[in-house]
Amino acid sequence: MLSHRNPARRRHARRSERGDIMLVTMVFLLLCLLGLIGSMRDTVVATNLASNNLARQRDTQVADMAAQYIRNQIRTNSAAGISLVTQSAVTNQLWWRDTGATAAAAPPTADYWRTCLGNSDAAQRCGAITLTSGGSNLPYTALAFVQPTGRIDKSGTQCNTNGTEIATFYAVYVHVQESNGATSVNTESVYQACEQA
Repeated sequence: MLSHRNPARRRHARRSERGDIMLVTMVFLLLCLLGLIGSMRDTVVATNLASNNLARQRDTQVADMAAQYIRNQIRTNSAAGISLVTQSAVTNQLWWRDTGATAAAAPPTADYWRTCLGNSDAAQRCGAITLTSGGSNLPYTALAFVQPTGRIDKSGTQCNTNGTEIATFYAVYVHVQESNGATSVNTESVYQACEQA
């Protein structure tokens, strides 16, 4: 007896196998697509983090330039051995913040930096600094001020050794922001002046 295979069953079996293969292929492609999207997202996040880190490093370097500019201005405008708080060449500068010679005010906040430029209150003002490199202005907004810290060193080891001068310390605050406003940085340093005891 001859057995006849049903051609309709064979066609149905082949279609069923092709459907299974297509389903497995579609799932595999979907998984590959999801993996690619996740990898791209991780790459974008890592690139943004690296870019922001680089921008903050540049901001910090520009802030260091601004702080050095202020220290140079203090040296240029101050008389040797005389207290900075009594020198009009220093105290008339917009970057001089008059908080008194004995006690320093609190460090500046974000609100302070927004309102200090052009403030008529000498205890709430700051000065704008134009920073240049190679004759070109840098694309940054730099604000700064100097104020007394209230700290002195009477031992004379920081200045001369004959005891006629004391070391007085002043805080130099700098706020630097990119011209597009994307990143900013605040720095603080201390300037030491040798003043008469």
